[in-house]
Amino acid sequence: MINLSGDKPQVIREAARVLRPGGRLAFSDVIADPDMDDDTRADMAAWTGCVAGALTDAEFRAALQAAGFDEIEIRETHRVHERAAAAIIRARKPAAFGCCDPGALAG
Repeated sequence: MINLSGDKPQVIREAARVLRPGGRLAFSDVIADPDMDDDTRADMAAWTGCVAGALTDAEFRAALQAAGFDEIEIRETHRVHERAAAAIIRARKPAAFGCCDPGALAG
């Protein structure tokens, strides 16, 4: 659950840092509807219920792309709140091509 972090982009950057090239990231989290209102975001019960701190699909994609991930997939699984849903989020850290990468020798 990344949505409880105070610095979600940093959590995603750290995942990218420790993954090997070609590594895959997969986790389950709550995604907010794009129209989630400020009252819901400020509600402490919604926060502790993992709703108020949730990123939208677009915000998750932007954070994952900014950290260098590709092949991003966000699949909503079920609704957890009138303004949020559970989702499975997957992404891949691009493979590194260089002198020691078998893919570099094929070309």
